[in-house]
Amino acid sequence: MNLDFKKSNYALKKELKSMQAYDIAEVFSERDSKEQLRVFNLIGVRRSSEVFSRLSKHQQIETFKMLPKDRKTQILNNLEVDELKEFIAYFDEEEQENVLSFVSVERANIIKDLLIYSSDTAPSIMTTQFLTINVDTTVKKATSYIFNNVKEDDFIDNIYVIDEEENLVGVLALKDLIIARADDEISELMNSEYHFVYSSHTIKEAIEIVKNYDLTSLPVVDHQGYLLGIITADDVLEQLINNYDELYNRLAFLPKHDESYSGFERSKKRLPWLLITTILNILIAFLFIMVPAFELTLSEVFALVLFQPLVLDMAGNIGTQNLAVTILGIHRDELSSKDDRRKFLKKELLVIVFNCLISALVGFAIVALFSFITKQVNSAGALIHPAKLGLTVAIALFSGMFISGLLGTLLPIFFAKRDMDSDNASGPILTTLADIIAILTYYIVASIMLLFM
Repeated sequence: MNLDFKKSNYALKKELKSMQAYDIAEVFSERDSKEQLRVFNLIGVRRSSEVFSRLSKHQQIETFKMLPKDRKTQILNNLEVDELKEFIAYFDEEEQENVLSFVSVERANIIKDLLIYSSDTAPSIMTTQFLTINVDTTVKKATSYIFNNVKEDDFIDNIYVIDEEENLVGVLALKDLIIARADDEISELMNSEYHFVYSSHTIKEAIEIVKNYDLTSLPVVDHQGYLLGIITADDVLEQLINNYDELYNRLAFLPKHDESYSGFERSKKRLPWLLITTILNILIAFLFIMVPAFELTLSEVFALVLFQPLVLDMAGNIGTQNLAVTILGIHRDELSSKDDRRKFLKKELLVIVFNCLISALVGFAIVALFSFITKQVNSAGALIHPAKLGLTVAIALFSGMFISGLLGTLLPIFFAKRDMDSDNASGPILTTLADIIAILTYYIVASIMLLFM
């Protein structure tokens, strides 16, 4: 959707009013700072906060820098707590203090408490915008309390029941509260058997509970039972989207980066491994020069060049397949124990051998048939036996594919166990090693089969 910024403020404001926050954010990111500021001035504080929350990390930071102080304060104080915490976390500690100065003292303290938790633990994605009621109260008093204290951003699908020490003792669905009789006791209506996570639990564990039990929210408590916050289904969905974005990058062999990185910073993360593979490829060129048998083989049997792409591509393909499957297993924590890795390697080894064998047999048949039809000859004009050329390609195909497939499985596990940059390293390293191994195997087998046998 496009906006005509040549319109008057009245006409543009009317058009913006009919748009969703997401659509405004899409248009917003394509405009210059002057037009962006005009949009914020026309849509008001509340809508500005909604639009701000839908901008990318990089765009949020850039927008925040250009806003006047009063608008910074208004927008940050209207963000939901988890959105505000996520934005504050973008900055280093010194900058965080500066950004928090635009937030109310109460909100700033909440955010500081949330920032304490590690980014992979359940509390790091929880919100504190929910309602609690005391266990020793009636439906009438609880309903009155909720009506008088509920805020627009509060999660109200479930009401959390606490004791005098603010420890969680039960959960009550809002619909159950609405249909209950006024003099019913909350302690009789609440569900005392509820799912929860401790503050030490990981995000992954929290997501599994929400997913497995189809929950709309999940309370987070400390080890004394004190209610710290809740994780909503929306929080889980957002986390899953982030996880799958990260997984997609891994399977595409792209490094982890965020949108605030400059082109130079992204290049720094990718370039070292590319340079290593460049050097390896240059070394293989020198190897060919230093081994006269390879040059002799190629000059004797020109037909070898025709099938070189087949051997290289098939080795690369099976390596990439196994690399993707292994990275996926690591991401899902399916290879965390030694026993899991042993079972995984055994299964993948069987797959590799079977695929290599079938590919080699098909390769043999095609190459032998091609050689028979085209009557391939060596440099002396002598006819090359079709089975010999077919067998050369088949052995090279099997060997190259087998080693490449094995590397595709082992490399990510090796890097992951040593906390190395498996995302950046695995792809380029595998591709280069697969090519080197495949080409060496091909010409070694060809030299033996076609020159010395």
